[in-house]
Amino acid sequence: MKSSGLISFKRLMLPLATGSALLLSGCGGDDSSDNDADNINSAEFSTLKINAASYTDWQHVNLSRGELVTLTAEQAATSTDWHIALRRTEIKINGGVSGSGNGKGALAATPDGFYDAEGDAVASVFTNADADIQAQALSAEYNLADLTFKADRYVPAIQDWYIYNPANHQISANSANGWLLRHADGTTYSKFILDAVSYSEITLRYETQATDTTQFAGGEKTLTAAVADGATELCLDFDAQAAADCGGADWDLRYEINLAARAINLWSNGGVYGEGNGAAFGAIAATELAGYTSATMVDSTSIAAHYRTDSASSIFSESSWYAYNLSGAHKLWPNFRTYIVDADSNTESSEKFAVQISNYYSLGGSGSPEIRFKKITQ
Repeated sequence: MKSSGLISFKRLMLPLATGSALLLSGCGGDDSSDNDADNINSAEFSTLKINAASYTDWQHVNLSRGELVTLTAEQAATSTDWHIALRRTEIKINGGVSGSGNGKGALAATPDGFYDAEGDAVASVFTNADADIQAQALSAEYNLADLTFKADRYVPAIQDWYIYNPANHQISANSANGWLLRHADGTTYSKFILDAVSYSEITLRYETQATDTTQFAGGEKTLTAAVADGATELCLDFDAQAAADCGGADWDLRYEINLAARAINLWSNGGVYGEGNGAAFGAIAATELAGYTSATMVDSTSIAAHYRTDSASSIFSESSWYAYNLSGAHKLWPNFRTYIVDADSNTESSEKFAVQISNYYSLGGSGSPEIRFKKITQ
């Protein structure tokens, strides 16, 4: 079902994206009362500016037609009329765990200079990047046979929390990192660091920011709990400072050790497991996290929007399209990576699109990504 509310459309044939607007109405987010999208078509590529500021609703895009598709969550689950969907920083592909389609994605190119030899973002390159120049990568020729296409899968927001030792096949805590955690109730927060992990036990330290407050208080607490014999999961209730029933509603962190499935994960309550409003932000260097006095405010700026729920991970999150907090500025910068979206991986002749995300504030506020895309001629 196509999005309604078409106000105006004009096609321009220019070497780079400039020009017209396609305005569509719908449910809004926190930064714009209207679900507006700007559509720009040029000889090189198409562009959509999308209000994806909602924390709950996805905005679905049909890349072939270059337009938003209005779908309820129930409709989207069975529809093949969309190729990608956006919600704030998240982007998913219609396939795998994300939809009933057979879509897959691959990373085609990362511009030179955006990351150093250690993989860290080079702030000056990000902040001075020329979006028009980077758009040229959409028209480059890619050998699709050399790319690795992947379907969406479930991935927790909390990453890089353990270290694997290939010599003895044991795991240990990566105490160099820490995280901010939004509890299941959606209004309580904690910052935590892992002290020890194994295949049967976990120990962590945390401080809590109570509901309706903006500061950590009450001092640091330590919680140690063991995985029951034969179990593959352990759930923790930070408020009770104890283990909790994983089938209940009160747990905040789920420790998964499922060696048969080769799954070692930390999950928050919401998104994939649980019915809560949990989410996480990090990883943050433990030395830096120690200076955080609030889980929601940094230098008088709210960071609440940067929490991520556990969700389906696509190539856009596996090889992230942005860098955050460069030079101490709590905002996002695109890295202009080029991705290839295969609309139907089961069909060799299926449509394929080169895709970039070029802006996160295209409609003025956060959560309004600009996507640029071009159908690949095979």
